[in-house]
Amino acid sequence: MGGTITVFMFHDVRDLSETDYPERYKLKSFLTKKQFESQIDYIDLHYTIIRSYDVFDIDINDGKHYAILTFDDGLLDHYYVAKYLFDKGISGTFLVPTRPILEHRLVHTHKLQFIQASIDDVVLVEDILSNFNDKGVIWDTYSATKWHNNWWSKEMIFITNILRKHQDKTFNNYEFTNHLFKKYVTEDEEKFAKDLYLNEGQLTVMADMGMVIGGHGDTSENLLLLDDVDADIKVSSEFIRDYSDIFMFSYPNGGFNDEIKEVMTKYCCELAFTVNPMTITNLDSVDYLEYPRYDAPQKVELK
Repeated sequence: MGGTITVFMFHDVRDLSETDYPERYKLKSFLTKKQFESQIDYIDLHYTIIRSYDVFDIDINDGKHYAILTFDDGLLDHYYVAKYLFDKGISGTFLVPTRPILEHRLVHTHKLQFIQASIDDVVLVEDILSNFNDKGVIWDTYSATKWHNNWWSKEMIFITNILRKHQDKTFNNYEFTNHLFKKYVTEDEEKFAKDLYLNEGQLTVMADMGMVIGGHGDTSENLLLLDDVDADIKVSSEFIRDYSDIFMFSYPNGGFNDEIKEVMTKYCCELAFTVNPMTITNLDSVDYLEYPRYDAPQKVELK
């Protein structure tokens, strides 16, 4: 019987007692420390955990089931994670956006999540719709989702969609998100970012522990939505070279296409992770710039 390689993706790992925004940390992709440790124990029991670097040398014909642990978004939570993995003799791959770390600016998606954690969704929808004359059309357009069995409410879907996608002469979604963040969360984005993301010194310590540091774009915005993908990837690749000789990457929100892959090749990216949930069973079919991953909190049994 042949072996396999499975990549697991994690995001936030934080206890509710450690945040002023508990509603955000109840999202299904986020874990408490106890839940996280339980999942690592489960993966460690059922797989041989390897570094992401090792995929280029692994021969899955040996029948073993290998696992890679990846952590997106450059979160301060991951400093605890790195120390925990180090103590267990396990390596993780930490895929970080540069702007939150270097300029102390929040990722757009994170702003949306903290806004929603600070105000009732129904009230927030009313606030957003008050900016439009055609409220019914706007609601119908952005409260729909293509995802089957989506557990989000209509309000959650609407807020996320319109503040990510809608753009016209009178409504700039980025500017309006900034307005809402200041209104409902805080006017001090810099301090908030410093409390949410890793800093350069912590990344250096993590790299010295043997953790792999990779890129997650400059802004962590979906690359399919950017006007200048090349500039975004260039900044990311230059930043990562301070921590690793090999440039690895995860596509923010899973967005990529063939043109984006060409940019990744231009900047010598050797491994890029997607959000396509698939286990590798045949190395001959692997595209290293389309490496699949599972969302671990939603795919691994909690003990």
